[in-house]
Amino acid sequence: MIHLSGVQKIAVLLATVGEEGAAKVLGVFSPEEQDRIGQAMVELEDTDIDEGVVQDSLSEFRQMAQSGVVFRSRVGRTLDTVMNRLYSKEEAERRLSRIHEESRSRNPLRCLRGLRPGDLARLLTDEHVQVQALVLSNIEAEQAADVLREMAPEQRADVVRRMAATEDPPVRLMKQVADRMAERTRGLPRDAGAAVDSGARVQTVAEILVASRGGTDKEILRLVEESDADLSMRIRERMFVWDDLQLLDKRTMQKLLAGVDTRVLALALKGSDDAIRDALLGATSQRTRDMILEERELLGSVPLSDVVEAQKQILTTVREMIDNGEVNVAKGRGAAYVS
Repeated sequence: MIHLSGVQKIAVLLATVGEEGAAKVLGVFSPEEQDRIGQAMVELEDTDIDEGVVQDSLSEFRQMAQSGVVFRSRVGRTLDTVMNRLYSKEEAERRLSRIHEESRSRNPLRCLRGLRPGDLARLLTDEHVQVQALVLSNIEAEQAADVLREMAPEQRADVVRRMAATEDPPVRLMKQVADRMAERTRGLPRDAGAAVDSGARVQTVAEILVASRGGTDKEILRLVEESDADLSMRIRERMFVWDDLQLLDKRTMQKLLAGVDTRVLALALKGSDDAIRDALLGATSQRTRDMILEERELLGSVPLSDVVEAQKQILTTVREMIDNGEVNVAKGRGAAYVS
């Protein structure tokens, strides 16, 4: 299980409290501290964080998170928004550029995450032993151990000796090695456990299907489901996510909420920012709105898994409406609307 450092825990907190809250929290730190936190947020984008780790971190901020939170792997977008709230556009862009550059310098071989040990070992066989040692010294210990197991015994010993004797290389040399390895590994398959890479590919597919017209998306998903039901479901889940509820007009939202239990809605709102809350409750009467908000407060602190499950129930209803042709979603081309 991943153990987060103090600055990483702050990054997790910022990713859960919403953009306005994140801006306020980040604003109390010095510029240097903001850069360190920003780097941690960038690096978390490439980290598969277990839900238990997130819950443990949030428990340390319990007093700040009594209304409940949901962690989403969108820390990069949160960082962009927070910086733009704190600074002018030019200054925000400058700081973001520096944060990303420093993050790449601190962890230049992120491009090798998720590579199959055998593939990486074969690639390294063609490299000088000094390069082999540099690479294995700058990737995660577990991945390095798996790669070493794929090497011949004599090669392992030589590489380990170099690793033990090699001093930290100049940044310029490390960047050259990283660029070369990125180029050589381009297009290689990744393990199923490499959640970031796999998720990014599925996200790309989902965005393409959302942008398609004439029922093409439904036909493709039907064919995919015939051979891989799990993949079809993962694509569907990314085609309409929780934040997309803001796209629904009032009439569509009323139709959606007619089939949602008020307790489920109150629970789901525990992890929502103001924009989502207003989109959902704006389609209800004032009396119903007050009742749901009161129920949300009465729920107190709730398990993260319960909030996630409540949101999933609502999203499942929306996706069923989309599949039935009751709602057309055109993200990027206008708001969703009722057929």
